[in-house]
Parts: sequence; structure tokens; C-alpha cells
Amino acid sequence: MMKSKLLIFVLAVMSYSVAVAQRIRVVDTNGLPIPAVCVTDDNGALVGSTDNDGWLDDARGKTVLFFSHVAFQDKSVNLSDIVNSQVVLEDFNYELGELVVKPKELLYVQTYYRCVYVCDEGPLYFRAGVVDNTYEVAKKKLSAKTKSVSRGQNGLLRFALSTFVGKRIDEWARLDTVTTYKKLLELADKGKLSITEDSTGRRIVSDTVSVLGFVEEDLDSRFRTTSFDLFTYKNRVDAAKDQKKGKKKENKNYQPGEHGYYEVYRFDDDGYSSFSDMIMKQVLARGHFERTDQDFIILLEAFTTQVGYIDKKEFKQTRKDYEVEMKIEEIRQFERAHKIPELAPNLKAAVDKLFEKELKNN
Repeated sequence: MMKSKLLIFVLAVMSYSVAVAQRIRVVDTNGLPIPAVCVTDDNGALVGSTDNDGWLDDARGKTVLFFSHVAFQDKSVNLSDIVNSQVVLEDFNYELGELVVKPKELLYVQTYYRCVYVCDEGPLYFRAGVVDNTYEVAKKKLSAKTKSVSRGQNGLLRFALSTFVGKRIDEWARLDTVTTYKKLLELADKGKLSITEDSTGRRIVSDTVSVLGFVEEDLDSRFRTTSFDLFTYKNRVDAAKDQKKGKKKENKNYQPGEHGYYEVYRFDDDGYSSFSDMIMKQVLARGHFERTDQDFIILLEAFTTQVGYIDKKEFKQTRKDYEVEMKIEEIRQFERAHKIPELAPNLKAAVDKLFEKELKNN
């Protein structure tokens, strides 16, 4: 009888430990929370992403976690080594040369991007490419074209992701004349958002429901970091409009989650940033497919790799230099040449397998 009671007690303790989610908070070297960190396991399978307060809700019983974010050095951590549920990420200092002003007709900004589509099974899709962003000075018009795209795909998602998601990813990688920071200021001026400074000097961005992001400025380097859950905010605005009109939208196959925009821009003495001041940015879209009962994350990282004034003849030659589609080897060479950090080792290995499958299928 005593043995049976002991067994019941042990089983109860085990079931309790399984049921309780292991929460982890990701912070920077100053102890400030880092939102929109993509977390995967040693096989590249999705674990989750951090919220606006830096929390990963559940480590899902994994033994090793990999943390990926465009502005921080990738890190792998054994769960048994985590102290006080906290993981610290080191800054990734990406340098970009100063813009030399010359009287030419085009302001040219080259950006490089890579994107990984990750679900519970691991990466299903990888896409990387180079974007020509050109601003016609006389017409004050910004345009962008994507080229040299490299793709690695898996299974039935190949066509759908290349055709539909691929185009959206290319759009995310392009520059905009209006930065997210400026959009937030405009929304705050209209009373739709509030921007308040906390004890750390960070400016916290909120709507009437919750905190949606932050703005942080480094006066020494003149870098401004803006993190904002722009899609969630837009979903709330759209939902309020639909409710007012008596409409109700529902998609049983796809339930959206948090979506994070993260940008780092230089700013001048007046606090101004133009599109050519973009250093790096990240888009993280998280959601859940009801039909397959799988969580997913689309993680895009983009870096400015070249900026300067050129004429149309020089621009034509620049485009010609990148006309050939890059393979994964050329993509890696391009990253090394521009000092862009490699993907986290677990994701890199999983992406290599995608390209191996691609070669076999072709």
C-alpha cells in the first residue's frame, strides 16, 4: 500500500512538472528585454519567439535552445545552464560606411536580405536576395527591384511559398521613404498611440490595450532602434472598424500571432533619418495553422550593404553585376564579403538540407 502511494506521488510530481511551462526571459547586456527573438532547437525546429517584454512562454521541454535576432549575436544555451530564467544576448555591431555626397542623379542603396520560414518540424523555406533601392533626386521618387534570389524549399509548400510568400518577402526587404519611427510619431500626434519614457530611458509605445514596442537612442553612435508590433496594431484597428460596421471575419485555417518590426537607423543632429540611413531591420511574423495544428514563424533579416550617389550608367552596370541568380554558396560568399553574420548553426545546417533536397528534386 505504501509503495502504491509513493508511485502515485511520483507520477503526480512528474505530471505537474510537464504541465508547467518553462518561461525564459531574453535581455540585452543592460538588462533590457529583447522582443521578437526567434527561438529554435538544435534541429532547427520552432520553439517560439519572445514577446514585447522579452519572455518566451514555453521552452517546450527542449534541452538546447538557439536564439536568433538581427541586432544581436546568435546564442545557443543548455536549459540546465540558465540562471534565474534569464538569457543575455550580446550586441551585433554592424558597421556601414558614411554616405559621400556627390552631385549625381541617383541615390543608390543596396540591401541584402535572408528569410527563414520555420515550423514545428524545422525550416521549410529559405529565401535570400539583393535589393536595388534607387531614389531619383530630381523626381523625389524611390523605387526598388529584387534580384539574385536564392531559394531552398521543402515539400508541397514549394510552389505556394515561392509564388505568394516570396513576393511579400521581397517587399519586406525593400526600403520605405518613411521609417517606422516616423509612422509612430505621426500616430502619437493623432492620439492613436502613446509614447512615454520609462526609468531606463527607453520610450515605450502603447495603444489602449497593451505595450506594442519601444524606441531607444544611442547618442554616442547616433543609432536609433525602433521595435513595434505593427501588424497586431493594424489587426486591432481593422477589428474595431469591422465591429463598428457589424462585420465579423474569421479564418479557421490561420490564426495570426504577434508580428514584430525591428529597425536600426542612423540619425543626424536634428534627430532625422532618411531611408538611406537604414542599418538593419527584422520582420518576425508568428502564427498558427489550425488545419495542421502547427505554429510557424517567418523571420526576415535585412542589412544595408552599399550606399552612394551614382548615375544611370553606373546603376546599369551595378544591376548587370548581379544578374545571375545566386546559389547558396554565392549567398554565403556575399555575406562574408559584407561582414554579415551567418545564420545560427542549427538553422544553417537545416537550410543546407533544404538546398540538398532542391538539387535532388531538380
